[in-house]
Amino acid sequence: MPNPLFILASGSPRRRALLEALGMPSAVAENPWDEVPRPNERPDRQVRRLAREKLLHFVATHPENSLPVLTADTLLAFRGQALNKPADETQAWAFYRALAGHTHRVLTSFALWTPKRLIQKTVSTAVTFVTWNERLYRRYLDRGEWRDAAGGYKIQENGAVLVSRIKGSWTNVVGLPTAEVYAILSATLRVLTS
Repeated sequence: MPNPLFILASGSPRRRALLEALGMPSAVAENPWDEVPRPNERPDRQVRRLAREKLLHFVATHPENSLPVLTADTLLAFRGQALNKPADETQAWAFYRALAGHTHRVLTSFALWTPKRLIQKTVSTAVTFVTWNERLYRRYLDRGEWRDAAGGYKIQENGAVLVSRIKGSWTNVVGLPTAEVYAILSATLRVLTS
């Protein structure tokens, strides 16, 4: 296996799979971080702050590391509010009731640290849910995919059944906008290795 070019400081199997598809060897490191929203914090600010805090936490707790480090955070924005991972089935159901028949934005902010600088970018994708159909949404809720998923659904799994339209990056909805990440990673790694 080739030596890693960077570290993905995330426990997300979805982000790991998306990065593996890019063909850029990386190491994966757990980076436990308490994602605490702040009162009245706008979704775009929250997602940027959390991605940056995760990154700075990892860098501070691994001072011996010299490889670039990548972190990310994903949340839903709907009517000016952030929808994070639902705490329980009741909250996931409330999310579905609110989102059905409407368009929300999925925001992913990713941050890349190198010994010379920190780069951060936020990508937005518009996702429209199908109109309310209690049986359909109940079947999806019962699958349990709401666990550990921003907004309570996983588009890459059975959550696609809830989506009628998407505008923007599909991988962003999964948890990492691969085109944007690839562009920044490849440019940064080229500079670092030249």
